Amino acid sequence: MIRISSGYGFAVLAAFCWSLMTLFSKILFAAGLSPLEISFWRASIGCICFGIHASYSYSLKIKPSRALLFMLWGMLSIGGLFYVFFMSMQYNGAAMGEILLYTAPVWVAVFSRFISREVVSRRRWLAIVVALVGVTFVCFSGGSLQTETSATGVSCGLASGLIYAMQYPFFKYWQKQYSTEVLYTYLQLGGSLVLLPFIHFNVPYSTQTWSVVVMTALFTGYMAFWAYGQSLKRIPQVHVAVFCNLEPILGTVWVCCFFGENFTLAGWAGFSLIILAVFMLSLELKGTNDS
Repeated sequence: MIRISSGYGFAVLAAFCWSLMTLFSKILFAAGLSPLEISFWRASIGCICFGIHASYSYSLKIKPSRALLFMLWGMLSIGGLFYVFFMSMQYNGAAMGEILLYTAPVWVAVFSRFISREVVSRRRWLAIVVALVGVTFVCFSGGSLQTETSATGVSCGLASGLIYAMQYPFFKYWQKQYSTEVLYTYLQLGGSLVLLPFIHFNVPYSTQTWSVVVMTALFTGYMAFWAYGQSLKRIPQVHVAVFCNLEPILGTVWVCCFFGENFTLAGWAGFSLIILAVFMLSLELKGTNDS
């Protein structure tokens, strides 16, 4: 019982830490940092934190072929994800970027039909339609900045959801053999390496900027992923996904309260429909797993 309870606690902690990205991104964008810079620091400092953690358990040594595999996958699942996610936030607002990231369960449902050839129930198809309607409302509402919607921002937001969806099966499979610390050391190493050649550090960093950069990496690049891994060890993946749905809600609350971002009525309707669809898909998957 204690193990299960702690699993839910870790899931909530992961959602809370990830939600802070909306706050940190607004501060760093205002300081002049680009999405590439923020993504690089988040991955590289996160990699260092996981590497130190893993070294204490003497588990960092793995087969070179596995290390290379994780690094290559990290180039897409970490480097690619971080970059398109922050690009979406920059163009259409932090709240809109956050909610488009959470179209991930919709992508998972689509994959299950067209790649895994699973039979998709009517409830799941309904959830997909509801999510698509929600995305349409959000995208044509002008985003959380209430300006003209950027096609680049929308594309990056949907791409972040797609890449995020691809993380679930990969992480779940390899976690049976390697600890969270080892996996994310190499994944984030790959992510930081793929971003480094494209970055130009043109903006001087103040002490405050460095502080926010480090907090971004600690909370959203290290602690959130570690808590996520701990929750997956204790409770079913579907339950973790349900509790992690707190992230877009909390993230939107932060920027609405502290930075004045807000959706129009149509945007809030779309936001609600996407959250509803994600919960519908989560319940559908839960029922499938329980049967």
